[in-house]
Amino acid sequence: MTMQTKTMILGLHICLSITLFFVPALAQHKNSTQMQQYIQSGLAKTDSGDFAGAVRDFDVAMKRSLATAEVFRFRGYAKLQMGDYVGTIKDCSEVLRFNSKDSNAALAYLYRAYAKFSLKQYEGATHDCTSAIQIDPYDDEAISLRGMAKLQMNDYEGAKNDYSDALRLNHANSMYFFMRGQARAQTGDLLGAIADFTTTIELEPQATQALVHRARVKIALQDPSACQDLKIASESGLLEAKSMLASFCK
Repeated sequence: MTMQTKTMILGLHICLSITLFFVPALAQHKNSTQMQQYIQSGLAKTDSGDFAGAVRDFDVAMKRSLATAEVFRFRGYAKLQMGDYVGTIKDCSEVLRFNSKDSNAALAYLYRAYAKFSLKQYEGATHDCTSAIQIDPYDDEAISLRGMAKLQMNDYEGAKNDYSDALRLNHANSMYFFMRGQARAQTGDLLGAIADFTTTIELEPQATQALVHRARVKIALQDPSACQDLKIASESGLLEAKSMLASFCK
């Protein structure tokens, strides 16, 4: 074999090695790009409200590559919006298998808590909210949801404290005042409840339910201005207010 032949054979080996190296690398890159395209498509569909389409895109992304905590979280959120609470719990639990202490985990705990709350698993929802809060102490949404779960379990003092904490983080949220007002009413703090319902109405003038709740507390205090609250609420078409108006304001 001549030197020239040896050189040609060596060159072929080198070219073959380079080809063998780059072919799987290129395939992997293409696969990763396609996965990212499906993820971006899923996120776009989530933003537009096409949650079923988003779930399908995330499914494909997971099949084309290794599923990540983030993709499980994205799909869990889409399922939550669809009302697939069991699916949400499964996906969020998968997120927590990756890491139970990072920002993905905080959101996974929150989404799972919403799903459990919707399934009336109030104790489980409370525990998940607590886990989310431990990761992110400034998550007023998780604090609020925990307060709502405590209300369902008749832990009115705990609910009142949670809503007070949520209001310290987000003091302009009318719903937090409304929910704390309900908790205060249940603990016998009637004046505090009226103050919270009043603030709710100031922040959200269309909150007719707050008018009804305030009227109910005023009736307990024998305050005749309850009738004015019921009249305004009934004029908005609230049947409950009309019924109460007929019963208490003859």
